[in-house]
Amino acid sequence: MMTYMLKSLDRYILKEVAVPFGIGLSVYTFTLLINNIMLLSHTLVAKAASAETIARILLYLLPDLLAFTIPMSTLMGILAGFSRLSSDSETVALKTMGISNRRLLKPVMMFCLSTWLVSSVLIMFVAPEANFRLNSLLTRISVSRAVSKIKPRTFYREFPFTTLYFANISDKTGEWEKVFLYSQRDGNTDSIILARSGRFMPAQEEGRSFLLLKDARVHSFKKNKPDESYSLTRYAMLKEDVSSRFSMKFSRKSHQLIFPELLKRHKKKPGDILLSMEFHNKFALPFTCLIFGVLALSLGLTTRKGGKISGFIISLAIIFIYYTLSTSARSMILKGALPPGLGMWAANIFLILTGAIFFYFTSGEKSFRLPRFQPRNRSVKPSPLTSSSTVMVVRIKKLRFHLLKRIDQYVIRRILFTFLFSYLSLMLVFFIIGIMELIDDIVDNRVPFIHAIQYVIYNSPNISSFTIPVSLLTAVLLSYSLMSKNNEIVAVQISGTSLHRLAVPALLLGILTSLFSFFLQERIAPGANRKALQTLNIIHQREDPVQKEYQKNWVEGKDNVFYFYGFFKPATQTFSQFNIVKMDSDFHLMERISARKANWTDTTHLNLSQGFIRRYRKDTPSEFSTIQTHDLELEEGKDLFKRRVAYTQHMNIRELRQYIQYLKENRSQTERFESELYQKYAFPFSSLIMVLIAIPFSFMMGSKGTVYGIGIAVGISMVFWGTVGIFNSLGASALLPPHLSAFAPLFLFSALSFGLFLQVRS
Repeated sequence: MMTYMLKSLDRYILKEVAVPFGIGLSVYTFTLLINNIMLLSHTLVAKAASAETIARILLYLLPDLLAFTIPMSTLMGILAGFSRLSSDSETVALKTMGISNRRLLKPVMMFCLSTWLVSSVLIMFVAPEANFRLNSLLTRISVSRAVSKIKPRTFYREFPFTTLYFANISDKTGEWEKVFLYSQRDGNTDSIILARSGRFMPAQEEGRSFLLLKDARVHSFKKNKPDESYSLTRYAMLKEDVSSRFSMKFSRKSHQLIFPELLKRHKKKPGDILLSMEFHNKFALPFTCLIFGVLALSLGLTTRKGGKISGFIISLAIIFIYYTLSTSARSMILKGALPPGLGMWAANIFLILTGAIFFYFTSGEKSFRLPRFQPRNRSVKPSPLTSSSTVMVVRIKKLRFHLLKRIDQYVIRRILFTFLFSYLSLMLVFFIIGIMELIDDIVDNRVPFIHAIQYVIYNSPNISSFTIPVSLLTAVLLSYSLMSKNNEIVAVQISGTSLHRLAVPALLLGILTSLFSFFLQERIAPGANRKALQTLNIIHQREDPVQKEYQKNWVEGKDNVFYFYGFFKPATQTFSQFNIVKMDSDFHLMERISARKANWTDTTHLNLSQGFIRRYRKDTPSEFSTIQTHDLELEEGKDLFKRRVAYTQHMNIRELRQYIQYLKENRSQTERFESELYQKYAFPFSSLIMVLIAIPFSFMMGSKGTVYGIGIAVGISMVFWGTVGIFNSLGASALLPPHLSAFAPLFLFSALSFGLFLQVRS
């Protein structure tokens, strides 16, 4: 009988642990995926990838994410489960039955061993291969996605050493018409290819992509001998290699090596720090499942109040401490202050010692609580005024805001408390995840870890735009459901207050939060996003996009005249490697001007120096002359070359409207920017929409509890952000009007919430 009871006890404890573990796993995994949902929807709508490809991307993402989230969820599950048992005095009941805390370690270790095994298999075998295949798949998609964005009368420079331009797209064949291609594949050769039509041929073999050009003429010459080395070749059909700048045949990074291959390389290069770090990481990270189990059991048994909520809070604090120590240790390894073995296990060693101390107290049935400080009763010395003076006491009546009733204030306090807890928890997870996602680049590029911390801080306003609506949704769901569980909803209804009236405080918070989100978007986020991008450029060691734009610019003038240059110095108003290509209406060359330098003498005149002028007749060179200095008048003047590099996340609504007007004046495509403009109008209302959705769901789910509410919140959030991403992609692709693509998800979910609310008995 005792054996059967103990087996039943094991099953009962495993059930208590498994439910919050599942919730934690879904929350953490969703948090990791939330930024990818928008990206995946853009990829799908852009027709660069099928639904099968999107499913493969998700499949390749999950192993790496799960290897990271399973240990975190193990801690949350055990801590939340035993916190609930402790708060309901079930652990006290077990003690009276003679079941010690050490006996409770058995089901905990069974659970931790299973999560350790799964996490080990993932991080050693499944995740490295999935990560490598994901990079390969995204590389193949990158070219197709890029080509799908090419628009007529725009210069496309994503192909390596190549600039593409075409005048139109045929309605019948879908081919490009009047194609211009400038190639510098050979650094000493200047080539211009003109074709009657052309199209893109996606990769038929790994890493190879081509442009198929019909009726093509190739004009080329050696830069050091432009007068003697000119060549003109005609092709009925030309196949130009424009393979992706990303090589498909890249070597695997250390974290993309399955364990046998990693072990083989580690033996060959025992002094390689990166290989050593990854080798120890494949053991250290899964081992945290066992450490977290012991620590969570000890802390859970000492929790007396708060239940699962307190377990969630404590688990987040432990996770933050662990990854802070782990990140600091990685930094010390790169600086040579710690050997890789000790550094990668340093955080684990700290938790092992901490867990052993806590378990010593709990296994010995000793209490381990933080000391409580209470004020001592001290005798108050009488004031000298009390014996000899008359004191006038002025009582000021407490001011009260009578617009809200006491029930409204009560509901608002509950929602705000849960909102702050949810928001801070999600932001903490985002901080940890943001740093961990950058660790590989930081290690590979040997960048100081302080830049990772700076990036997550600067990125906080952008992340808050997602976490605030989700946190408010969770807060409303949990607040009303807990009121229902405690029969407070019934008491309110008996007092004559309807559920419709009870929803007013939540709606008020939704409106105020939307206004705050709008302020965050317009005043704080643009500047923070600029700093975040600058920090990310440092981490990835890539060039500033603004400087890259200065280094290679293309401008279209009137009557098929193209200007391009190598570099522009704003301080001196000087161009280097300045070129002009003039063509007729059929895209036949008429004139080519090239100069080593060009500088403005006034607003409409350029002075060219050290170059040449070549004229053509029916696409055939007819005249050539060198120039030492040459004055050139441009009707459009300086304004033609005022290029602006802008990112929508760096602009508020006013700046984005001005940028769109600038693009229209320069005959550039504006569909994507107009779509994002309306998104800036619509997106802050997400918080209000989340409240509208949460209200009927919270009343309909009744007293099903915290865990059920968190699960509903995660599910609704995923559906909402996925819908927003799809509609935004439709707007960016000009498949829907920009205002409709921005506001349609809000109207759809508002209608859904209104329909559900009508079914709620008030």
